[in-house]
Amino acid sequence: MLELRNLQGGYGEIQVLFDVSLTVGLGEVVALLGRNGMGKTTTVRTIMGLLPPRGGTLVFDGDSLAGQPPFAIARRGLGLVPEGRQVFPTLDVRENLIATARPGDWTMERVFALFPRLAERRHHLGRQLSGGEQQMLAIGRALMTNPRLLILDEATEGLAPLIRAEIWTCLAELKRAGMAILVIDKMLDEMGHLADRHVIMEKGVTVWSGTDATLTHAVRERYLHL
Repeated sequence: MLELRNLQGGYGEIQVLFDVSLTVGLGEVVALLGRNGMGKTTTVRTIMGLLPPRGGTLVFDGDSLAGQPPFAIARRGLGLVPEGRQVFPTLDVRENLIATARPGDWTMERVFALFPRLAERRHHLGRQLSGGEQQMLAIGRALMTNPRLLILDEATEGLAPLIRAEIWTCLAELKRAGMAILVIDKMLDEMGHLADRHVIMEKGVTVWSGTDATLTHAVRERYLHL
């Protein structure tokens, strides 16, 4: 579905991505790993059209995404759960979900079934929700676009352990339903149970790719300092 080959990009005159290559297949979960500042969020922003690619190949479902605006990329079937959640603070839960809704299998009722806590808080404003509830809402909002590929930037950052576990359980349910997922997070053990493959970035370059079984201690220590 998604293919990046030798992708380059950055901000203004500052180049951040030099040679990023990864693929996400139909129904596959891929974890994008790397220490802070290695270019993971810049990669996501480039995929979603928030930053223009400066070189390389960026293809979804056989068609180039280069030069397409974010709304057109979203309409092609890419849903983003951004770093920092970025829910609409003055809209309630229902309005946040309605704001991004497109026709398809994912409806508000289905999101509430996935996240019962949101159903309980449906009339609360975005700013009145806890961090974990905001993350659930951000995921639900992305699902309401009825994506074919879900991208999560820092899926559980800053959340309490119980909430993190709930998020991972929901992502596992999405995987079982056949959703393709590209996920960034620091919880490597949790992602190991979920991801089909891992891709590691260092200084804007893809330096390693493989399964959880091949992600050895030496690789973790060298690239992730774990």
